[in-house]
Amino acid sequence: MRKKNEQENEFRPEGIPYRFLKWFIVRLFPPIFRVLYGWRVVGCIPEEVMKRGCVTVCNHIHTLDCVMLACAFRNHTMQFLTLRDNLRMPVAGPIVRLMGGIGLPERLDGWKAVYRRVEKAFGEGQFLQVYPEGELVSGCRTLRAFKPGAFTFAVKYGRPVVPCLLRYYPRYRAERRCRDGLELVVLEPVFPPEGVKGRKAAELMEEAVRKEMEKALGKTAG
Repeated sequence: MRKKNEQENEFRPEGIPYRFLKWFIVRLFPPIFRVLYGWRVVGCIPEEVMKRGCVTVCNHIHTLDCVMLACAFRNHTMQFLTLRDNLRMPVAGPIVRLMGGIGLPERLDGWKAVYRRVEKAFGEGQFLQVYPEGELVSGCRTLRAFKPGAFTFAVKYGRPVVPCLLRYYPRYRAERRCRDGLELVVLEPVFPPEGVKGRKAAELMEEAVRKEMEKALGKTAG
């Protein structure tokens, strides 16, 4: 069992399989997303944050939203928390693992391996993507309740949280309203509060991130 868990937590961004698969994904999917959903990216992460690594959070409203994030941040390595069952799916499981999927542990002692991997990732300036809402609700246009994991990681390792938001925007063709488009909005990073530690600091970060995401979700995109 231990050997199997270690295999599921393997991630080699310097390896040829990862580099080839990512090259393929970031070239194939953006034009497909643009045609199907009018997909576009608004905003960017400041360069100094990109160099040190960060936690990104996003609402979970599309089955391929993790691919959208990978395409938006194509020049950086991103790992992401996912259900362990996703790593064990036929065909898709190895791809999820190869692209940086970190299986959520089934036992409490399994978090040690996760923390080691996250610490190494941040040390190499990588991103950690977390869906604070947890489960996917396809097409949802509101923010659901957050879980504290993303903000706990940010406080523990002293990294900012970059809120990302998938939202729908109105589209028109020949002055006629057509199917709403989907855009990924990258908001300003939220840094760990000074003079506050632990759970309280994580709570403050969660409140700040949610406030910015709610504000962006309420704006009319054009």
